[in-house]
Amino acid sequence: MKLIIILLFATCCFASCSQKKKADNNQNQTKDTVQQISKKPDSTDTTFIPVSLQDTSQEKTIVVVDIGQKATIYLKAKLLRQSAVEVLNDFNKEEFSKIIQLLDSESLKKDTIFVDPYLLYFDYLVSEQLQKGNAKVFYKKIKSFVPTISHRKERYETYAHRFFYLPDKRPFFSTMETSGILDEKTPFGLSDPNELEEVGRKLAGLREE
Repeated sequence: MKLIIILLFATCCFASCSQKKKADNNQNQTKDTVQQISKKPDSTDTTFIPVSLQDTSQEKTIVVVDIGQKATIYLKAKLLRQSAVEVLNDFNKEEFSKIIQLLDSESLKKDTIFVDPYLLYFDYLVSEQLQKGNAKVFYKKIKSFVPTISHRKERYETYAHRFFYLPDKRPFFSTMETSGILDEKTPFGLSDPNELEEVGRKLAGLREE
C-alpha cells in the first residue's frame, strides 16, 4: 500500500513537471516563477494563517471549483482574470492566456463558470485568491458555507506545498509552490519514502468526504 501511494505521488509530480516543461527550462526558473506567484519564497513549514472569507453573491460572474466530496470553492471571475493578467508576461504566457480566454468567453454566455481544478496553472490563481480571502467555500459535510479557512506551506523533502484547511483543520485544496529544493535537508535531491507517502495520502484525501 505504501509503495502504491508513493508511486501515485511520484506519478502526479512527474506529470505536473512534464506539463510545465515548456515554461520551466531549469530548476531555478521553476522555483523563482512559482514563488513570484505565491509571494511566499520560504520553502520551510509555516504556521497556520487564518483567513476570513468575503461574500461573492453580489459578483456579476462567479467561478466555481468543485473539490470532490469535500468542498466547493466560489471565486470572483474578475479577480481571477486580473491575477492571470498580472503574471502573464512573467510566467507561462501560453497557459495563462488560455485561462484568460476561457474566462472571457464563458463570461459572455453565463454568470457561473465551472472550471476544472486540474486546469494547468489554475491552482496557483485559486491559491492566491484563497490567501486573500476573495472566495467563499462550501463545506459539503455540514452543508454550509464556512466563514473562515486557514492555510500553511508544508515542506515534503524536495517539494513545498501550500495546503488550505477548513475550520475543523481538514485539508481541502493544495498547490505545489516549489519543487527541486536542494539544501542541507536534501543536498542531493533524494527524498525520504515516508515523507512522500505522507504527502501522497494527504493529496489523495483532498477530494474525499
